[in-house]
Amino acid sequence: MSPRVVVLGGGPAGDVAALRAAQLGADTTLIERAELGGTCLNWGCIPTKSLLAGADLLRKIRDAADFGIRVSDPAVDFPRMMARKEEVVLKMRNGVSAACKRRKVNVVKAQGVVDGSSVAAGGEQYPFDHVIVCVGTEPAGLAGIDMEHPAVVTSNGILRLERVPEHLLVIGGGVVGCEFASLFVALGSRVSVVEVLPQILGGVDPRIVQQFRRRVEKEGVTFHTGMRFRTMEYAADRVRADLEDGTTIDADCVLVSVGRRAQTRGIGLEEAGVEIDAQDHVVVDDFLRTKNPRIWGAGDCIGGLQLAHLGSAEGARAAENALEHTVMPMDRTVVPACIYTHPEIAMVGYNTETARAAGIEVKMGQARYLGNGKALGEGEPDGIAQLYADARTDLLVGATVMGAHAVEIIHEVAVAISDGLTMDDLGAVIHAHPTVSELIMDSAEQGEGVAPYLS
Repeated sequence: MSPRVVVLGGGPAGDVAALRAAQLGADTTLIERAELGGTCLNWGCIPTKSLLAGADLLRKIRDAADFGIRVSDPAVDFPRMMARKEEVVLKMRNGVSAACKRRKVNVVKAQGVVDGSSVAAGGEQYPFDHVIVCVGTEPAGLAGIDMEHPAVVTSNGILRLERVPEHLLVIGGGVVGCEFASLFVALGSRVSVVEVLPQILGGVDPRIVQQFRRRVEKEGVTFHTGMRFRTMEYAADRVRADLEDGTTIDADCVLVSVGRRAQTRGIGLEEAGVEIDAQDHVVVDDFLRTKNPRIWGAGDCIGGLQLAHLGSAEGARAAENALEHTVMPMDRTVVPACIYTHPEIAMVGYNTETARAAGIEVKMGQARYLGNGKALGEGEPDGIAQLYADARTDLLVGATVMGAHAVEIIHEVAVAISDGLTMDDLGAVIHAHPTVSELIMDSAEQGEGVAPYLS
């Protein structure tokens, strides 16, 4: 008899867990209370990147005269942008559904609750040998904010707007807040970002953040860092916020972007012996097993970096470990992280600050987009690539890239770190010219002191 695997949650972690379990011969049931694809496909990665692509195209059209192309002032058809976003989402969702059908994964659209040795969903019981919990997260509200007010939205609600806000107030200067700021300032909104910490984009190399902030401020985004609200007043369709420094912000849309909470309570996990921490995360060991040896966890609901690609990798690993196929601990040593603002930011491994905290002395190599012919030809001169290597061994330990195509070229460094290359090794790899990605070679050569134009 085939082992029975039930997966709770159909996002990037759950989809992959179910498909991998089916590949390995398990009788697999995938239970999702909403739509396949989870937050990433329906409310996060895919719809936002569709909209951001439109914003980047709009920027290109506005700058067309610099390329010798005369066009009239473009008009934003926001309803069409939103409709296109939904078309992209539907195509992707259909692809997930088709993959499940090919692998004979039984998809159940219902709320699943662990009930003894089975999962109850939609009035049925689904017995299991293993459960993989991939229930994901939902946007968190903020105490002191009327989250029910029509002008207040989360990252979910902002994807249902019917018009471009006149003045968007973003509470939270993390990745999500900055991506939406980048989107709506291009569409013509006034954008104010309030962040309680002294730096936006916490965890990103401060020097990169400083350059990014200057670039985005030129486009019209106003940042209020190290700042809290003093009062918040509500009108019928507007919100007035008074900050600690006396600044008043009158906005017709407020995006609350202060993190996410896992959806792990009330679904039978605690009753099944699964430990859930104070942040509502499922506690797992290095092999993604919970305290119940038949229950596993993967994706955002187990905490750590909340990244779709990491969740997918965890989902596959959980399925393989549960079915005892190449049982291995989860390795998170090399996980790229991308921020889809304009300009883009991409990171992998350590930066100078995180390396110092880990006791690693680093040396750095860097190259600026301003000296890259491909970037200049594309009209994207703002940016920098930085590589970090262990100063003792020269082994690469990380990179941060800000600029055009950053989210694409970061993977070269991820592979180099994974394969144990030194900065000298990477600099010796001949890169095609002209390309933006040759900035990685230039950075490595600069760090080694042998870059023809930079050393």
